[in-house]
Amino acid sequence: MNELKLTIELLPKGAWNNDLSKTLSKKDWNILRQVALKRANGNCEICGYKTDDLDVHEEWDFDINNKTQTLRDIKAICTRCHGVKHFRNSKRLGFEEEAKKHFMKVNNCNEFKFASHLTQAEILFNERNEIYFWKMKLDLSKYGGEEISIPDITRLKIMNPYSENDLENLRNETNLFPRILDIDVNNYSGEIIIKSDISNKIKWYLDDKLVKTQYNFAHILKSNFEIIGLKGKTIYFKLYGDYGERVSKVFELINWGY
Repeated sequence: MNELKLTIELLPKGAWNNDLSKTLSKKDWNILRQVALKRANGNCEICGYKTDDLDVHEEWDFDINNKTQTLRDIKAICTRCHGVKHFRNSKRLGFEEEAKKHFMKVNNCNEFKFASHLTQAEILFNERNEIYFWKMKLDLSKYGGEEISIPDITRLKIMNPYSENDLENLRNETNLFPRILDIDVNNYSGEIIIKSDISNKIKWYLDDKLVKTQYNFAHILKSNFEIIGLKGKTIYFKLYGDYGERVSKVFELINWGY
């Protein structure tokens, strides 16, 4: 992969919300952006295309054994090169062929080389998805960020107390109490997502303290609770309906252990 001028970089799920453009303040991220844009001087730092509309892209190295992501570079690149970097997103948006052609043009290679590189990128993506949360390693002084401090983002693992059998029993209830239809614990994004019916309100509690209330005016209530940046030990929710309420089991929050 290293001999290619333009590579596909499929960011693992555990790092989707763990990049500088999302974790830094808008002001601090703009400092890094402007340094990269000034250095590029209107030229894509990968293919050389001249434009006044460059994107700023973060390049990371991932170490599965140590569960770390290390900042390798911050580059100003054109939208076509950026589309190759995030090939899965380009494919989702219907620009798969355009991205493939740009990859082959910049790297002066054929479709076989493209397919081989994409397969390798997909293998790495799947391997890295075994890690739910990556620790950042970086030195922003190289990119004009000497005065920028990195926020300490608290990430805890959510333990789901509900089995599939529990949910099946709840779905089959015939009383008029609020009914839980589905619960999804997503430890990549750090959130609990629930779906219920016969309910018009939900309250979320962190360590027995009310932290979120949501009202429902549709047939199905959908609600999510994000734990990124929060500190606590337990979460539970209460569902309210016209004929009663339901208190959920307790979701425990534990350290990842690394």
